[in-house]
Amino acid sequence: MSTNQKVLGPFVLAMISIAAIINLRGLPIMASVGLNSVFFYILAALLFLIPSSLICAELASTFPEAGGIYLWVKKAFGEKTGFFTIWLEWINNVISYPASLSFMSATLAYIFSPVLGQHKLFIFITTLILLWSVTLFSCLGIKASSRLNIFGALLGTLIPGAIIIFLGFYWILSHHHSQIVFSFANIFPDFSKLNNLAFFAGVLSGYSGMQLIAFHAPNVKHPRRDYPKAIFMAVILILLITLFASLAIAIVVPHNQLNLVSGLMEGFENFFSAFHVAWTTPILAFLILFGGISTLSAWLLGPARGMSAAAKNGLFPKLFAKENKGSSPVNVLIMQAVMASILSLVFLYLPNSDSAFWVLIDLSSQSTLLMYIFVFSAAIRLRYSEAQVTRPYKIPGGNVGLWIIAGAAIIACIVAIIISFVPPTGIQTGELWRYEGIIIGSNVIYLSVPFVISYFMKKRGDVVLK
Repeated sequence: MSTNQKVLGPFVLAMISIAAIINLRGLPIMASVGLNSVFFYILAALLFLIPSSLICAELASTFPEAGGIYLWVKKAFGEKTGFFTIWLEWINNVISYPASLSFMSATLAYIFSPVLGQHKLFIFITTLILLWSVTLFSCLGIKASSRLNIFGALLGTLIPGAIIIFLGFYWILSHHHSQIVFSFANIFPDFSKLNNLAFFAGVLSGYSGMQLIAFHAPNVKHPRRDYPKAIFMAVILILLITLFASLAIAIVVPHNQLNLVSGLMEGFENFFSAFHVAWTTPILAFLILFGGISTLSAWLLGPARGMSAAAKNGLFPKLFAKENKGSSPVNVLIMQAVMASILSLVFLYLPNSDSAFWVLIDLSSQSTLLMYIFVFSAAIRLRYSEAQVTRPYKIPGGNVGLWIIAGAAIIACIVAIIISFVPPTGIQTGELWRYEGIIIGSNVIYLSVPFVISYFMKKRGDVVLK
C-alpha cells in the first residue's frame, strides 16, 4: 500500500485510539486502590485525558503530515527536541511491552490451565512468542494493522469491559458481598502519605495514546474533519469503561488477592464461579488476549513510524528509515522487538512478578509524562510561531483557553512524575534505596541514549541538528 492511500475514517480512528488507550492490563492496578480509583480516574480525565485529546485534535488536524508528535515538537522547538520527544514515546513503549505481554501470557494460561500463569518460564516463553508474532504481523502494513485494531477494540476490549461492568452491577444487585465500602469519604485517598498517591502517574500515563492516531495522518480520508470526531467519540468510551470496570473488579476480588499480572482473570473466575458458569472463563480470556494483541499492534507500529520519520530526517541511523511496501518500518519494528525480548528477562529473574510489573509501568509512565510536557508546550508555542496556519479544529477560548488547558496538564504531569519516585502502598518493591536506584539509574541510561546517538552521528557528519 502506498503511503498516501486514504483508508481511515473517524470510526476506525476512534477504534485505534480505544485499542491504544483502554488497556485491561491496568484494571487490577486501579482495582487495588478500591473506591480511590474514582478520584484518580476523574482527576486524570480532567487534567490529562481531555486536555491531551483537545490538544492532539488541534495539532493533528492542523498539521496532518506524517510524523505526529515528532513533527509538532520539531516545528515548535527544532529537530533535536523533536527527536528527543519521539525517543521518549518510543522507549516508553519498549519498556512497557514486557508488562503488557506478561498480562497477555497470564491471560492465555486461563484458556488452558490457570496454574501455568504462576510459572515464570511459561510467562517468559509465551511473552517472546506473542511479541515476535505481533511484530511480524505489523510488518504487513497499515491496512492490516488497522483492521486488527478495529476487531480487537470491539471484541477484546469493549465487549470484555462491558461484561466486567455488567457483572459488577449484577454482583451488587444480587446481594453478594462487596469488597469495598461505598461512601463519599472513601473516594478520596489519604493525602498525607505520598505512597497513596503514587498510582496517579500510572493513571495519567494509562490515558495516553491520543497522539497515536496522528502517526496515521497520511492515511486518513479527511483528517481535518475526522480527527475531532474520532477523539471525542473515544474519550467518552474510555472514561466510562476504565472507571466502572476497575470498580467492578474491586467489588468482587478481595484486595489481598489482587495480582497485578493475573488479577483481571481472577476477577472473571470469581464472577463466573459464583454464578456456576466457570466454563465461560476461557472464552473471555481468549477475547481479552485478542484485545491485548490488538493494543500491542497499535503501540508497536505507531511510535515505530515516528522513529522512522526521525531517521528519514537524519536524526537516527538511516538503516531505521527503511519501510516496506505496506509502509511498515521493518527495521525499527525488529529493533524494538529485540530490546523488549531482553527486558522480558526481568520476569524470569525477579522473584515477584508484581514488583517487576510495577517497576516497568512506573518507568514507562515517567517517560510518557515527560513526552507530553513537550507536546503540550509545543501546542502553546505553535499558536504563536504558526499563527498564520489555518486550524480546522481549535481549542475554545483562544490563546488564553489553550494556556489554561495546556498549563494545567503540564503541571499535572510534573506533579505525577515527582510522585512516581515514591513506591506505592500495597506493592512489595523491596528496600527503598534499591527501588530508587533502579528507577533513577534506568532513567539516566535511557534518557541519555538519544544525546549519545546525536553526538556520534554529528561527529561522523551524518546529521546536522537544528
